[in-house]
Amino acid sequence: MAQMYPRSIPDHILRDKNRSAEIRIYELLKEQLSDRFACYYSRPWHRFTPDGAEQDGEADFIVAHADLGLLVIEIKGGRVSCRAADGQWISVDRHEIAYEIKNPIEQAKRSKYRFIELLKNSRDWRPRKFPAFHAAILPDSSRPQNALGADAPLELFAFGNDLGALGVWVEQRMRGDGERSLGPDGMEALHRLLATKFELRPHLARSISDDLRQIERLTAEQSWIIDSLEENSQMAVSGPAGTGKTVLALEKAMRSAAGGKRTLFTCYNAALAAHLRTRCGPIENLTIGSFHSVCGSLAALANVPVPNAPERVLFARTLPEALLSAVETRPELRFDSIVIDEGQDFTDDWLVALRLCLGDSDNGEFYVFHDDNQRIFSSERSFLRALPTSKYRLNRNLRNTRAIHRTLTPWYDPRRVIALGPEGQPVEWIECKDRQQAHAHAATVVTTLIRTKQLQPSEIVVLTGGRREDCELFRRGEIAGVRLTTAEDSGNSGQIVGDTVRRFKGLEAKCVVLVDTDVLTEPELIYVSLSRASVLLYIVGGKEGLKRLKCS
Repeated sequence: MAQMYPRSIPDHILRDKNRSAEIRIYELLKEQLSDRFACYYSRPWHRFTPDGAEQDGEADFIVAHADLGLLVIEIKGGRVSCRAADGQWISVDRHEIAYEIKNPIEQAKRSKYRFIELLKNSRDWRPRKFPAFHAAILPDSSRPQNALGADAPLELFAFGNDLGALGVWVEQRMRGDGERSLGPDGMEALHRLLATKFELRPHLARSISDDLRQIERLTAEQSWIIDSLEENSQMAVSGPAGTGKTVLALEKAMRSAAGGKRTLFTCYNAALAAHLRTRCGPIENLTIGSFHSVCGSLAALANVPVPNAPERVLFARTLPEALLSAVETRPELRFDSIVIDEGQDFTDDWLVALRLCLGDSDNGEFYVFHDDNQRIFSSERSFLRALPTSKYRLNRNLRNTRAIHRTLTPWYDPRRVIALGPEGQPVEWIECKDRQQAHAHAATVVTTLIRTKQLQPSEIVVLTGGRREDCELFRRGEIAGVRLTTAEDSGNSGQIVGDTVRRFKGLEAKCVVLVDTDVLTEPELIYVSLSRASVLLYIVGGKEGLKRLKCS
């Protein structure tokens, strides 16, 4: 049985009564030729002539054999004749309706030369001569006694009489000389020309824009949750990366401020706080700041001194104690509403200190949004477990495309998280032999995205799994002629952010290029690193590092 392409005839052709002769020949070739033959049905071609004109055509069948070469066949159904006066070919159907048709031998010959030309120009072709033939099949006509013309000897035709042994006729028509052949590689090259599938990837800029619009729409729709929680003055809202916690937390803070309440929005990450201040601008009744900066600023307003201390002690105890002293010294500095993002990174003592900053610690608004899948800066949970009057868990990933979400899945906790975003571009895993090559590849990715205008520099973030000062890629200070900046200064338009996974926690970008994956070993940091990109993620590193991140 011959190898047929397509494997079966599409339904729309089977329903076309004008293709009945071609369908019969398809089945006969399939049944009567061996599997050493490849048969391609209905292969169109197009050609630009030297003078700029365009020509097109179609080969009804191309039959190929590694030893015998190729045969281009034209099919003409109906009762076929040729007018002597002008050489016009005619086909009469079963309803006795006559149609003018093209000379099938000329058609087959033109297609043969066109496909030979295309094959010889193919990058897969090794130059050599091979047998190539053309012919016509007239399945509804009987074999005549004489040639159909000087250019149409009977040897070029198969008729209704020949269909019972059509396979034999094909082999006789492909009379290879035994010295020249198409060969297995020629068969492969011809197959790529005639039957190779292709898939065009969409232009990234357009694709990313479409994906982002869908993500933004989903995130905006999430605001109904704040409405449903309105009756709860104090509660914890949990959810993994991508579920819209920061957006909801900011929405809650802005609503409280709009209602006339003195409101604090705070988080652990200074870069995230700086980003949100830039994004929101000044809003009446709303203070946005990282926890330790809020401690320092309120202490300064209350003239409370902050003693010198080692950095670890300063952040763990000294600044939180100064915050409590500040609100005790000046009670008017207390807030009516406090909204905390990244609550998983706050120690119990810090959360207690913040709650004591409420004017009414029992009835004032106190919302903690936290990722119950992360424990990067704090492993304490007792305050969060005891806090809420009500609990709410977000379980829909709105920020990441589904392709990125699948990469994250092994690093989520066992509870189900549903990805609602668009499918998006596949995550690209780029394996390199060493860190130097990885940095070079990362720079190439960024350069290509910018120079082909797929993305703006400010839409790209390069993250290192290690320390910023240890990343050779960042020491240059630029990529593709564009300056690098830090996560905290990401508001600078026209620059590429190059920073650490830790410092970018809580933030997001359209595109993230992750490097130095060999030092990413903590599950929580891997989880953060893979969840920062909303629509485009490149992971560059050595074999073992990539294997660890893939959980394979």
